[in-house]
Amino acid sequence: MSEDDVVQYLSQKPDFFSRHTDLLESLTLPHPVNGKVISLLEYQVNLLRKTTADYRSQFERLVEVARDNEATMQKSRRLVLAGLNCSSLDDLAVVIDDMVRDDFEVSHHALILYGEFPDSAIRTHQLVEDDAFLSHTAGFSDCFCGVLPANEMNYLFADDASSIKSVAVLPLLSRAGGEIKRCGVLVLGAESKSAFDKEKGALFLQYVADLLSAILLRLLP
Repeated sequence: MSEDDVVQYLSQKPDFFSRHTDLLESLTLPHPVNGKVISLLEYQVNLLRKTTADYRSQFERLVEVARDNEATMQKSRRLVLAGLNCSSLDDLAVVIDDMVRDDFEVSHHALILYGEFPDSAIRTHQLVEDDAFLSHTAGFSDCFCGVLPANEMNYLFADDASSIKSVAVLPLLSRAGGEIKRCGVLVLGAESKSAFDKEKGALFLQYVADLLSAILLRLLP
């Protein structure tokens, strides 16, 4: 009788070992970790423990993802509601200050609008070809995480630039009619290299940038 015959027979007789418990107890297998000989029952117990541990780990990861999604939803909700209450560009600046402090927990940010807005206290900048101050920063049409050239860091953050190790650039754009119009930029600065690591995903940041862009376009004169 071949091994295949044995396998086929046992698969057709699932109650075989329950009718031959003495045989079951005498069977031995190598331990999955140290290789020592153990009984089949002990092997099954170890296998069940490993399976249980794997399921527990997967469950904990799912719980963590659910918590992250809940936190993201709450942050988004706060931003949308606050944005709906904005009636001026300066109101938007206050909303962004609160968001940076409470949701991103970073100590540095720079909000800049492109153009002239004499009725607002928000910092402005005139974009020109070969811009000496924001050519890299203003060139993004999607969110960027990582580091910026030193001259742009100094322009954005002045005396605080040397303490900032990573940034997130959130372009504020109009995409009406399929044409991209650059309206401004929000740059978040962190004193940790890992806070806005370029290897990390920027999906939530892009979502925030899109929300802020929509609020900004509603407020622009």
